[in-house]
Amino acid sequence: ISDVASDIKTSADLLNLGIDSSLVNQWTSITKQIQSKGVMKPVSSALFPYIATGKDLLFTDSTFDNQAELIKLLALHSVNHALKTRKTVLKNNAKLSGTPDGVVDEMRDQGFTRPKILVLFPFRNVAHKFVHQVLKIALTGSKKQVSNKKRFEDEYGPGEAEKPNLSKSLSYQKTFLGNNDDFFTLGIAFAKNSVKLYTDFYNSDLIVASPLGLRSVVGAPGDKERDYDFLSSIEILSLFMSDVFLMQNWEHLIHCLEHLNLQPSSTQHTDFSRVKQWALEGHGRHFRQNLVFSSLGAAQISSLFGKECVSHRGLVRVTPHSYKDVLSQILYPVRQVFSRMRDKKEDEGLVDYLTTGRYQYFVDNILPRLQNSDLSNIVILIPSYYDFIRVRNYFKRENMKFSQLSEYSTNKTITNVRREFAEGNVRYLLT
Repeated sequence: ISDVASDIKTSADLLNLGIDSSLVNQWTSITKQIQSKGVMKPVSSALFPYIATGKDLLFTDSTFDNQAELIKLLALHSVNHALKTRKTVLKNNAKLSGTPDGVVDEMRDQGFTRPKILVLFPFRNVAHKFVHQVLKIALTGSKKQVSNKKRFEDEYGPGEAEKPNLSKSLSYQKTFLGNNDDFFTLGIAFAKNSVKLYTDFYNSDLIVASPLGLRSVVGAPGDKERDYDFLSSIEILSLFMSDVFLMQNWEHLIHCLEHLNLQPSSTQHTDFSRVKQWALEGHGRHFRQNLVFSSLGAAQISSLFGKECVSHRGLVRVTPHSYKDVLSQILYPVRQVFSRMRDKKEDEGLVDYLTTGRYQYFVDNILPRLQNSDLSNIVILIPSYYDFIRVRNYFKRENMKFSQLSEYSTNKTITNVRREFAEGNVRYLLT
């Protein structure tokens, strides 16, 4: 962080970076209650110049210590973009009311649909913190009313306090503290004197969701009820705690991202006379800012950033100077062999390539080598539950002797399977 730090000490610095004056005053009053020096902490001061100028950002030094500050920064950027977009539209509406028909070339200020910001979180507990910061920043002056706030607290709040599981690591306790439901979507709209929660997607400025929740709405080919037109005009995409997405189902995230900034199938929510030219020409993904936050630089996250984050304003990667050494701490040397799959076909979807292609490569190339070897006690680790089911079903069809463990296994089952595997009664353990 020290290598990229840019001092943001005064309100004037925020104004110069394009923050709306009303939000600058609100932000300043909030930060003064917390800190006496500067209007931003070091991590925010380092990152915000890149964020404010619309660049794609990959930040792989997110920790529980700086999480609250990153959430505040993300809330400020989201509210600022929504507010400035709304002011531009209202200003142009006033101009059009006194303008002859057809003179609208300079007033292309909208997308195909209203939602402009999409923020994805792994759990409701983090979404709850983010929305609280959004409300704290957005509720300036006379804007004090919040619709459906009680419902939000009931559904996203911590509820009855649970005792932390002290047998788990500290990072586990902090990750799953509070409401750890991973299935949710929430629309937020900003009005003149209020903020509305639980708005219909097409009437929302900001959408907060989990990959699983959004995937359920986007659907898949062949589903009778699926909708993703509301994602056609996303201008800011934020992925928070991306490393946790890896521990859920990465394919859900990839599937959702594939449906951003596509041409809508319906025009009922579109005023084509006001749609920005680059959107009409299908360049939406190149005008979308992507903000990716993670606690580590996993290969999948780096790949996603390289393929999906293609803003014309450029990109920035901010990583730690070094990571703590882990492999050297292993008592016995580990031999790692990486196998390369076939290349992706031009007409093949990324999700199909990652799921079907990976499964077929394992069945055709990896498994035969394991079967013909003298190895015993083979653990096959499968990150995706869908892949786990496919491999498990294949083992059953081939009458292969194996045991299985998943997130749905009971403690009793785990104990029995581990004992059975350790004693050599089964050769393969799927997990």
